[in-house]
Amino acid sequence: MTSRRALTLLVVVLTVTAGCLGGGGAAVDTAGAADAPATEPGEGAVAGQTDGDDSTPDLTDPEAALREAGSFRVTWQYAGVDTSGVRSEVNHEYAVDLRAERSLTVTSSTRDGRSDGGTSEQFVSDGITYVRSGPSDATTYASYPGTADVVGTAIALSQARAYGADEDLTARGTERFDGVSVTRFELSEASSPLIRAGSVSTAGSSGVVEITDFRYVVLVDANGLSRYESWSFTGRTTEGETVSGEWEYTLTGVGSTTVEDPEWLAAAREAVGR
Repeated sequence: MTSRRALTLLVVVLTVTAGCLGGGGAAVDTAGAADAPATEPGEGAVAGQTDGDDSTPDLTDPEAALREAGSFRVTWQYAGVDTSGVRSEVNHEYAVDLRAERSLTVTSSTRDGRSDGGTSEQFVSDGITYVRSGPSDATTYASYPGTADVVGTAIALSQARAYGADEDLTARGTERFDGVSVTRFELSEASSPLIRAGSVSTAGSSGVVEITDFRYVVLVDANGLSRYESWSFTGRTTEGETVSGEWEYTLTGVGSTTVEDPEWLAAAREAVGR
């Protein structure tokens, strides 16, 4: 069964990143959650040709595998519409070159298309961490000695190990993603705990939410790494309000990622006197 810790983590992540989502979610009616076709993978995926089977993904320890590979790139994107109709979006990007001891982390968020705090960027090189934050018209810079190990932070955005423990996650054939062969797994039945993990966007509604669509896809390569994940749900309250949430995770450039200096590095060094 899916671990309670992982589901709790997912709910917390969605609650924090959605910004406007708060406590006291509505009840969930799972009766309308029929099996649904999975969302299509992101750019670079090609539809597979082989038949699926009943096996579950054989996932490896991602931290150990990525440290051995030496470099990688992770993106995580969330978008959700709550019961008031507000759309929140959050983006995280991580580019990591462990051998060169360089990394770049970019985080941004919006509410109804407007930035709600600007973009935050963190660049690590030569034992120094540089930080750029704030909107474009009020940017601030900081720096301090030391590095930030973002490997654990980046891979924690994957939920494959939690969903992979669910017996309903089954193989649906092979395809290619980011130039490598991957097996496609889909959640064939949205169980109640998994739907509740997605129902965080219904917070604030007093009515029962009927989940009208629930989808989860994960692409796993031959080394047991989750390369792509897509999770989404759509629901409707008794008041007729539509709620939704979706996130997408990608792991690319394994062993081939390089991290260039960001264009703002010179301004940051000047501002902090380095």
